[in-house]
Amino acid sequence: MLCHAAPGVPASGNVAPPLAGIGTRLSAGQLRMRVVDITRIKPDAAMPAFHRVNDLAQVASQYRGQPVLNAQQVEDVVAFLGTLK
Repeated sequence: MLCHAAPGVPASGNVAPPLAGIGTRLSAGQLRMRVVDITRIKPDAAMPAFHRVNDLAQVASQYRGQPVLNAQQVEDVVAFLGTLK
């Protein structure tokens, strides 16, 4: 939670919009798309694509071809975000 503030999460960020109520505003599918690759929705987003591996810039060689989050981790994040009502 470096960029977004989230209810109940200490040391939340203040760079990006707060996540309070996100689980009410967006479906699980909409949340998943934002976590997997926000640039499909907002091409100029500063948030990284957490599950995309192609067409990325500034990736250290040892991490090229690897997503930041694996599929289960994406689902865990989506489940957490869905609780933020």
